[in-house]
Amino acid sequence: MKNLDARIRFTGERRQVTALFYDIVGSTELLLRSEPEKFFRSVSALHQSAETIIKKHGGFLHQRLGDGGCCFFGYPDQSEDAAESAVQASLELLGIAASTKKARTAFRLRIGVATGLVVFSTRGDEIVGTAPVLAARLQAEAEPNSVLVADSTVQLTRHKFDYSLVRKAKLKGFEEPVALWRPQERDRSTSALSPFNEWDRPIRGRERELAALSSAWNSALGGKGSSITVVGEAGIGKSRLIGEFARSLSQTSHETLIFQCGRRLESQPLHPFMSFLERLVAESSVLKDGESGAFMQALQTAGRDVNATVVDTILSFTSDRSPATSRNIRVSDLSGRAFRRKVIEAAADILTCRATGVPTLLVFEDVHWADGMTLELIDRLGSLAGKLPILVVQTSRIRRSLALATEIELSGLASAAVRDLVASVWRERPPPGLSDFILDQCDGMPLYAEELANFFLGRQPLGKASSEWKGLLLEGGVSSLNDLLSARLAATGSARRAAQFASVIGREFNISLLARLLEGVSRQTVEVAVERLVSQGIIEPSSATPGSFQFRHVLTQEAAYSSLLKSDRRRIHKRIAELLIGEAKPSLPAAIAAWQCAEAGLHDAAARFALAAAEASVLRSAMHEANVSLELGAQEVDSLSRRHPDRTELALGLLELQGVVATALEGEGSESARRAYSRAMQLLRKQALAVRSKHFPVYWGWWFTAPNILTQQSRARILVGDMQAVEDQETRLQSYHCGWATSFHAGEHEFCLDCVARGLDLYDPERAVRNRAFFGGHDAKVCGLGESALSYLLLNDADASEHAIRQCLDWAASTDHAGSMVHALYYAIVLRRCQSRYDDVHDLGEQMLALAERHGLAASQARANMYCGWAELMTSFAERGEERFQHGLLLQQQLGTDDNFSMHSDMHAQVLQRLGKSAEALATIHKAINVGRNSGQRFWLAELYRLSARLRRDLNDPPSLIRGDLTRAVQIAEGQKAAWLAERAKRALDGLARS
Repeated sequence: MKNLDARIRFTGERRQVTALFYDIVGSTELLLRSEPEKFFRSVSALHQSAETIIKKHGGFLHQRLGDGGCCFFGYPDQSEDAAESAVQASLELLGIAASTKKARTAFRLRIGVATGLVVFSTRGDEIVGTAPVLAARLQAEAEPNSVLVADSTVQLTRHKFDYSLVRKAKLKGFEEPVALWRPQERDRSTSALSPFNEWDRPIRGRERELAALSSAWNSALGGKGSSITVVGEAGIGKSRLIGEFARSLSQTSHETLIFQCGRRLESQPLHPFMSFLERLVAESSVLKDGESGAFMQALQTAGRDVNATVVDTILSFTSDRSPATSRNIRVSDLSGRAFRRKVIEAAADILTCRATGVPTLLVFEDVHWADGMTLELIDRLGSLAGKLPILVVQTSRIRRSLALATEIELSGLASAAVRDLVASVWRERPPPGLSDFILDQCDGMPLYAEELANFFLGRQPLGKASSEWKGLLLEGGVSSLNDLLSARLAATGSARRAAQFASVIGREFNISLLARLLEGVSRQTVEVAVERLVSQGIIEPSSATPGSFQFRHVLTQEAAYSSLLKSDRRRIHKRIAELLIGEAKPSLPAAIAAWQCAEAGLHDAAARFALAAAEASVLRSAMHEANVSLELGAQEVDSLSRRHPDRTELALGLLELQGVVATALEGEGSESARRAYSRAMQLLRKQALAVRSKHFPVYWGWWFTAPNILTQQSRARILVGDMQAVEDQETRLQSYHCGWATSFHAGEHEFCLDCVARGLDLYDPERAVRNRAFFGGHDAKVCGLGESALSYLLLNDADASEHAIRQCLDWAASTDHAGSMVHALYYAIVLRRCQSRYDDVHDLGEQMLALAERHGLAASQARANMYCGWAELMTSFAERGEERFQHGLLLQQQLGTDDNFSMHSDMHAQVLQRLGKSAEALATIHKAINVGRNSGQRFWLAELYRLSARLRRDLNDPPSLIRGDLTRAVQIAEGQKAAWLAERAKRALDGLARS
């Protein structure tokens, strides 16, 4: 059976080893007194005998030095008793010398032994560390036929050998005098105590915290649950506390669900819950393919009865989608947030649906690494807990501001608890003073205290002074908890290699992937190593994923990881990355795959995986999570050579997603969104037409995030011009979509209608279904017909306007698409508002409100309430109308989604005028005029000037000011060829002249 080292060779490794140097005393004089051939045969025989003894004790003869040898124990094969083996071998080597006394060529040996951390190459041609240097110096100081042993080795082996101090000597290269110890084998009738390996021994010193958890559980059993956060630093015992509490409930009827948050999984939305679902359904394809029947069956089998809406909502979240579409998504409404909220609520339903019959303990571990949606789920569960028999417990290294959660902060253990813990490790009274020394070292941290107790137990210290304890730590290279964990790993022998590879995979791993990494090593050997690591408390079966394992503590994983040289870590990361790249569907989450590739230096693959993770999050409306992946993606793209063939393509993909995410998180007009699309356009316009067509979402985003209508209109003309020669009809249609949407607002009605005519000639109903969600969140034909209805009205073509709005509403209804139907209703409302048809505005507004509320479209709810309130106030319900209008206006301002500021300001001024606040109304109109002129939203400017004139008359302003407003209104309307607006202004001007 092959050893774990059989095929896996690192460039180097840090490891504690014991070095043994032996030397023949007076070899030159012996050679001069002997025949060279006989002397050579005698020396060769001595080396062979020495090598036999070294091998017998698990050592390795690294070099023959002519008249001596350099040996290592604990290398290349690791050994938990390397120091003992080296001293035992040294004493047996003296026996070789003794056996040559009667021979013609009698040999005497000097031997030196020392232990310490070294760095070595796996080829064995280079070893760097103090141990071999010190062993060589000790060998030179030894008397003939004697052994000298260093302090470091003595402390590790004093339970096995008796030692006498020869003297302290000043050795070359060492600043302080070095103690020289002579060993003698001890006859011991009883074996030394071994470390107590019961890793799940009862917790110490947490009685108060356990009582608080028990009290909360008893309250939950009475139907009033709660949420508790256990906060404390790494190693303080958060998980041990929860584990002890969970074991105390083992005799009661209840359900415990444990969710593990993972480092580097912050970009995987709802990762712990998704892992739970995957265990529930057994086949992940059920979730990815959206198999509602199979999913419902799995839930029912698990006793989780939920309605079909919950199932559909979860599957709409888990189902695979085309990654490319994520870059097209526009967030013109808050439907993404509404979807996210629905998913959170559905997940909470699945987790709590059994609670009325079975009290439930929900544990979320390591919440400091949780993704945003998981945090929202925890908060949702906390809000539900008060009326259900559930207890929600989360562990975290950091505090979160939680109104609904009670906090339990874990601090260091009290001195009595530390002493109790040390005694439980030793299983009898520890040496006097040891418990107090451990208390001083660990500062109350239970994991550190436990590891220190085990460390000293394995060395059986003899003295009572703290200086001896400190000496043991110094000689063992222990200055931190990480050093202790590294020593524990070293004690697992060859299984340590498996732990090191597993640590590179992550805290959780499966044997299949581990075996694939350990090429040339049999599956059985890997399984044996894993069993060894389990028995030593290094790893344990995963609580989240059946068939997988996880490091018992993340600090243990970090210790295993840090024991590798950087060059070897990179090699293992690269091996993992290559396996992931070669898989049709990577076996690890995209976020982890991206990190593995990044650590391997495979920047292009890392960028692709990071973008894939971001795309998946965007498609699930998990924008904060997407942003985490995009940050890594940006680093990896920046790391690529400027000459890399895929750099431009990856950069464009990155910027597209950054634009979408920034728009969602910070708003359409945010500086970060504009910057992302502007940078993308600088790249894109240098590319061939085919590339520009492929990345049309960049054009759309660049247009969409323009700071004002003037800029947007100029960009729309560039967009339409650049896409004229593109073969793809949908791309050309969407370029016209940009053209007509902006042109109407800019008051360029003929260009608007021209874009609508050209665009709708390219319209394909089937392709429209796929693109509604990507470009504006509505159907392009609905939008084109709606814009044309408004333009025809302003151009004074009433028949064409009415025909267009009927087509708009009818087509929207036929799509059965909420975004398109709301969009059509909004056009109809604006049209009827222009015509002052108040009843129609109110009826259409109520329809829009009902639809918006049903689908969680917050911006549309705000608009519907504004228009309904305006219509009510303008007819009869003044008080109610004002309240409703103001409510809608406030919500719209909070959402930052007012794309029709001119008309809404007009309505606001009419509301104020109706309430007798003409001066305030006039100020509102003048602000809207200034915004309209500066931003380029000019389609309603003529009407704003007309209303300004009317308000001036109410306020008895000079006729010249009133006439000036109306004259400007006529000029603007005629400049836009908006005859309908021009006639309204002229009638007002004529009326002013007659008065």
